[in-house]
Amino acid sequence: MFVDVEAGARPWVDVYRLCIGFITPRPIALVSTISPRGVSNLAPFSFYNMVSGNPPVVLFCPTQRRTGTAKDTLRNVKDTGEFVIATVTVEIAPQMVRCAADLPYGQSEFDFGGLTPRPATKVRPPLVNEAVVNMECRLRQIITTGSDVGGGNIVLGDVLAIHVDERILDERGLVDPRKLPTVGRLGGAWYCTVTDPYELEIPKV
Repeated sequence: MFVDVEAGARPWVDVYRLCIGFITPRPIALVSTISPRGVSNLAPFSFYNMVSGNPPVVLFCPTQRRTGTAKDTLRNVKDTGEFVIATVTVEIAPQMVRCAADLPYGQSEFDFGGLTPRPATKVRPPLVNEAVVNMECRLRQIITTGSDVGGGNIVLGDVLAIHVDERILDERGLVDPRKLPTVGRLGGAWYCTVTDPYELEIPKV
């Protein structure tokens, strides 16, 4: 199969569905924000990664709604400049999926999803109490790639603080992947888990 994206051979949604089927597995950011009125919001995003170590910077990418409007998470980040990213593991995957429901603006996904907010130390949005890792972040920059339906927004944030459950650490204080059953996003309604991690060493030349 050959898809000439530049020539517009397929509708954008077909290209999107094709790409999310092979750009896998994608880590899931469970993003906590808060509205100017103090209402907490919680939503998962699988366009997510770390892009810098010094300073530590992460990104996640909320796309436009099917109506072409901004998602609540993006609205809150623009208004407050703060967010928290929680790591999704097998234990909280069902709650994470519930947080993807399209609730009315002003209704908290913490309640709907069955997760517990916990005060952060440096930002106003709460941590996810059930998550083994939470990162407190301050907005660095938003890059908009398109304002129509399907368009994206790259939200870059500086990591201010990291909360890690010591049960997932090894003797060096690093994360032991065998103790962290993260969930990855595939295409459609498919997800995956980390059940058999293994090591490969980069050759020294």
